[in-house]
Amino acid sequence: MKKLIIIALIIVIIIVAFLILRFQFSQKQEIGDITPTPSVILPTISDNITVALSPRPDRKAVVLTIKGLTTDIQSIEYEMTYTTGAGLVRGVNGIIKLKGEKEITRDDLTLGSCSTGGKCTYDEGVTEIDLSLRFNTPSSSSIFRKTYSL
Repeated sequence: MKKLIIIALIIVIIIVAFLILRFQFSQKQEIGDITPTPSVILPTISDNITVALSPRPDRKAVVLTIKGLTTDIQSIEYEMTYTTGAGLVRGVNGIIKLKGEKEITRDDLTLGSCSTGGKCTYDEGVTEIDLSLRFNTPSSSSIFRKTYSL
């Protein structure tokens, strides 16, 4: 009777070990089947293009000036992020359509929010702005990123 219990115990141990190994092997195969999504790395803009960002005298908006543009650039997407003096993270984004201009200036990039009726609430205490630009041509895109102190 003792031999029968020992044999049954050995069989149970073998079955449990088999199930554990099978479970671990199936998990490794699932992990190996995951294909990462490739990320697209865009080139940076040409050194011939200069970008300046400065606060307007009233400090309610900033002035964005871009010089040295080529005629094949059709649009520039922009995104500005900043932290207010109250510690709130804010942002401004948009797109500038071009028609062959070699230089542009935008002085209406408001630091705050405005309603359709024209009433604006301005953010105060902004000391730094992270600017990202994406220059789009018919065949490619390039990027520009910089942090500006105000």
